[in-house]
Amino acid sequence: MMTVSPSAPSERMALPLRPACRAAPRVGAPLGLHAPVTAGFTPLPQRAGRAEAFALAAAGFPGLALDLDHERGVVVPAETERQLDALGLAYLRADHEAGELPLEQTAALGDLLRQAEQRHVRGCYLELSGPVSLGLQIVDERERPLAYDAPLREALAQQLALRGVWLHQHVSLSLGTVVIGLDEPFLEALDSPFCPLDWEEGGALLARSLVELPAPRALCVAGAPNWAAVLALPVDCVFFDAYAQSAGLIHAASAVAGYLDRGGRLAWGIVPSDAQLLAQERAETLAHRFMSSVAYLAAAGDIALEKLLMSAFISTSSRLGHLPPDVASHAVHCCTEVATWLRQHYQLEEL
Repeated sequence: MMTVSPSAPSERMALPLRPACRAAPRVGAPLGLHAPVTAGFTPLPQRAGRAEAFALAAAGFPGLALDLDHERGVVVPAETERQLDALGLAYLRADHEAGELPLEQTAALGDLLRQAEQRHVRGCYLELSGPVSLGLQIVDERERPLAYDAPLREALAQQLALRGVWLHQHVSLSLGTVVIGLDEPFLEALDSPFCPLDWEEGGALLARSLVELPAPRALCVAGAPNWAAVLALPVDCVFFDAYAQSAGLIHAASAVAGYLDRGGRLAWGIVPSDAQLLAQERAETLAHRFMSSVAYLAAAGDIALEKLLMSAFISTSSRLGHLPPDVASHAVHCCTEVATWLRQHYQLEEL
């Protein structure tokens, strides 16, 4: 169990709007003819390729060859180690220009920014792979994850810190307010005896990476992570799979209450990002599914229902870049429909 004292969300947090059940889908859907009007920040269309979360986080790491088709990378340790001193020095000097993307990823990011500018987006949301997932997805020549190697784990965290600040500065010049989320789909692995990291080490690595990000900071989790540990992290908003994985959050109701008391927000991924499941759902049934989970959580944690609604965003259960563009767009539309239903039903429209 990770021993992290509860950390308040950033004092500098300034999300454009109060949550109040506004739509906040994950990244990956095309912007379409008009950018979706959601929670005040538009998710960028980070689809498979050079602008996805893994590529934006990992590209340029010393000695790394990317395999974007499988969201993994391979390093040659000897080559990597020769360049670690330069990376470490840039980190110590807070030389954020060292976090600049390589040319291929810069071009891909530039394309995303042009799409957003053409649709007059002001305020955006983008995602980077987090340090735990990077440490498990990047391997050496023997297929050994870098998470096993403490100096290389440290180097990954340093790169992520420099990259996060560089991206924030670069994107904000074009689109104004920027919210960056760290995508950590493998946090459940920290509970496994076969994982090279436990919650003590992995949680500390993640906490440090979040602190290094400019605020406001988001975290995206999958499955059933250690919720008490997750909600103790210095994060302003947590995105999670509320469609299939609300039970774990409800069991950690006391930790949820403390997190909300410290100003935290939850992005409920109640809209499934599986194409078959999405085709079977309607906005009203998803809204009722959301309210059922919220009611259980309110009772379990003695939390006021209004407080849960006011701190909630309505999101998708995961990123959308793997879906066909029309299906991804439908998921975003469904988010907006669920949010609209809830805001009208609970008279939140004016908030």
